[in-house]
Amino acid sequence: MTGRTCVEFAALLRRRGLVIGPEQTTAFYSALHLLERPGLREIYLAGRAVLVTQRNQYPVYDATFVEFFGPPAVDDHGLPPLPPPAVPTSIVEREADNSGTPSAKAADRVEEQADEARLVPSDLQVLKAKSFALMSPEERRKAAALIKRLSPELPRRRGRRREPAASGPHLDVRGLLRAALPTDGEPMRLPRRRVPSRERPLTLVIDVSGSMGPYALALLRFGHAMLHAGHHVEVFTAGVHLTRITESLRRSSVDAALRRIGTDVDDWDGGTLLGSSMRELIDRFGAHSAVRGALVVVCSDGLDRDDPETLGTAMRNLARRAHRVVWLNPLKGDPRYRPLARGMAAALPHVDVFLAGHNLVSFEEMCAALTARRTAA
Repeated sequence: MTGRTCVEFAALLRRRGLVIGPEQTTAFYSALHLLERPGLREIYLAGRAVLVTQRNQYPVYDATFVEFFGPPAVDDHGLPPLPPPAVPTSIVEREADNSGTPSAKAADRVEEQADEARLVPSDLQVLKAKSFALMSPEERRKAAALIKRLSPELPRRRGRRREPAASGPHLDVRGLLRAALPTDGEPMRLPRRRVPSRERPLTLVIDVSGSMGPYALALLRFGHAMLHAGHHVEVFTAGVHLTRITESLRRSSVDAALRRIGTDVDDWDGGTLLGSSMRELIDRFGAHSAVRGALVVVCSDGLDRDDPETLGTAMRNLARRAHRVVWLNPLKGDPRYRPLARGMAAALPHVDVFLAGHNLVSFEEMCAALTARRTAA
């Protein structure tokens, strides 16, 4: 079986409501190549073992398999008969909580139970290492609580305007004159001014194509937590075009924020024109604090349908303006991954830190990369 067939089958399952990440598709392809001339029955079993993460997904998987490959061969000791090729609507609706587009019901359940999540150390380590795409709804609730607790101390930079201070290297001439008016021009003290340091802005650019759904949702929760912790945060989605969703995330409830984003972003779970989206970011916000001197995090698998030269040029311009560029690619969570896709290969030379971003451990690594001092100008 070719890799393209595996990708197309996984894409069909994803459209039917199953959450399937890039690493699962890769594992499915690898499993088939470990078998010698697999038949339909072996393909069925391999796919069910790798692509299905919950029992209630079996009816959807079985029906989709029959539609895509035909019924597998079975015997008296083999598999039970498969249902007709129809996707139960109730299953799809339930699995929508785990799909790419933000779901209001899922967000409500996450917010209501996030504070109740309690983990022993061993469970905590297992959860942190697990991919967002493979998590159950219960694990997603616990992961949401842990994401909310991430609080990196972002680096600071010198401000451009001086401000009054109790002490400082600069004399406040205007303040001196004002203070001397009640004393007939005799200054009683010498007011000072200083140049304050300000926290660098954080900008998130999130790929919302079909394969990026679980990872995009996790990073949106991180952006919401950072924004409501008082940090200067800008958030954009990149699909067919660029969409600024910062105002949607300002809602105090993450439920309301996700509902609003689901309405505002019209290309969620669609294709990816990452090069055009990044070029639009530079054209519209290149002189804005969202880019200039900011910490920019791009979350994408790099599977871009755009011209790779467009993405390479946009990333080069972004690297010139931003303080640091961090790229999160969930495919990097697989040790066998190599950034050979044309878009990823064009962008990588202009990235300061390249991380996986597929689980909580990589989110902690991202926070460490954002906090770290820059050693080169």
